[in-house]
Amino acid sequence: MTIDLGPADAGTRRSAQVGERAEVRLPENPTTGYRWQIASDDSGLRLVEDRFEGAQSPRGAGGVRVLVFEAVQAGSVSLRLLKSRSWESGKPIEEFAVDVDVQTSE
Repeated sequence: MTIDLGPADAGTRRSAQVGERAEVRLPENPTTGYRWQIASDDSGLRLVEDRFEGAQSPRGAGGVRVLVFEAVQAGSVSLRLLKSRSWESGKPIEEFAVDVDVQTSE
């Protein structure tokens, strides 16, 4: 089973079973340099896929960053993503955070 997450889910709490996946879809325009980056450092979720889906034209058009995580360990996990330019320090322009309660399947 896959849990679908998007901008409207920011600040919420979700439940998942070990082995389930969470697919996060957030708007992004890589040509601006701003990309979603993982800010959480938690072993409870493992990144299994990172891709960009967008139109081929017009050139520079925005799209959606898709990050897929797998729940690998029971416990409370904070999934936090920041939208920023990797070469700039300072505050990100956007933040996405969801708390996930991961449980073992019985």
